[in-house]
Amino acid sequence: MTDAVYSLPDLAYDPGALEPHISGRIMELHHDKHHAAYVKGANTALEKL
Repeated sequence: MTDAVYSLPDLAYDPGALEPHISGRIMELHHDKHHAAYVKGANTALEKL
């Protein structure tokens, strides 16, 4: 097993900064769940190489 190559960066702005166009909750969901899953998947794929 190798160390993770990718890590989830912090948002560079407040999640609610794009309201009313995109809600803070949607931004948190995308970052904390979706983006985190992509990072985890990339690291898992690299471990299998």
